[in-house]
Amino acid sequence: MVTKRQLGIFVITLSIAGILGVVAVDIFDAGQWSGLGPLQQGGIGLGLGGILVGMILVRLGDRPA
Repeated sequence: MVTKRQLGIFVITLSIAGILGVVAVDIFDAGQWSGLGPLQQGGIGLGLGGILVGMILVRLGDRPA
């Protein structure tokens, strides 16, 4: 059985990995242009939203998800 805390930790981990992936594209110059584009900004925003949702789930405790 998966608890809300475990699900929250999983969502936070995925969100951080997504944000690091978006930033890594610029660090390694994998994109065609320099700087953060609108899709990258949106991805970072969604990642931050995912972290917020994950933090809420972690605070809800060990109840089943």
